[in-house]
Amino acid sequence: MKRLRQSVHDAPVVERDGSRYLVHPVSNGIPTLDPRLMREVVTGLVQLVDFEDADVIVTPVTMGVHVATALSLVTDVPLVVIRNREYGFDGETPFEHPDGEYYLNDVTAGDRVVVVDDLVNTGQSIAAILEALDDVGAETLDVACVLRRVESRDDLAGVDVKRLLDVAVTADGVEIVDD
Repeated sequence: MKRLRQSVHDAPVVERDGSRYLVHPVSNGIPTLDPRLMREVVTGLVQLVDFEDADVIVTPVTMGVHVATALSLVTDVPLVVIRNREYGFDGETPFEHPDGEYYLNDVTAGDRVVVVDDLVNTGQSIAAILEALDDVGAETLDVACVLRRVESRDDLAGVDVKRLLDVAVTADGVEIVDD
C-alpha cells in the first residue's frame, strides 16, 4: 500500500460549505490517477474481500465505478451500477439515497452481493444501498472501500466496512489512521 499511502499523504484538502474534503485520484479523478496506484488498490481489495461466492459487485454511480469495474475485470464477477436515473426496466427498484432517488437494477432475491465504493464519508450512501439490497432479498457478503473517513462513520454502526485505509481530514491535512 506504499503508493496509496503516499497518494493520501499528498492529497489536497478543500473546504466547501464549511466542511473539509479530501481530493484524491481514486475518489475524485484528480490529481491524475496513476495506473500503478489503481493496480495496487485493486490488488489490495482482492486480498481483503472474498469474491469467490459473489454473484455480483454493486457500486453507486460516481467515482466507485472505476474501482468496481477494475475489480470485476480481475475477479470475473459481474458488475451492477446503481443509477441516479430511472430506466423503467422490469424489477427496477427505486430507493432513497442521500443525493435523491436512486435505482437498483439486475439484483434479485438470493443474489450474493459485494458492495464496493471509493470513499466512505458519512456512511449514508452505503446504508441506503444496504437497505435497498435487503429490500430486494439480496444477501450482502461484504462491503468494501478504498478509503474510509474515521471521523464520520456514524451511519454504519454494526456494518463491517472493509477498507484499505482509514483516514482523517484534519486542520493540517489528511492523516492515515492505523487500526
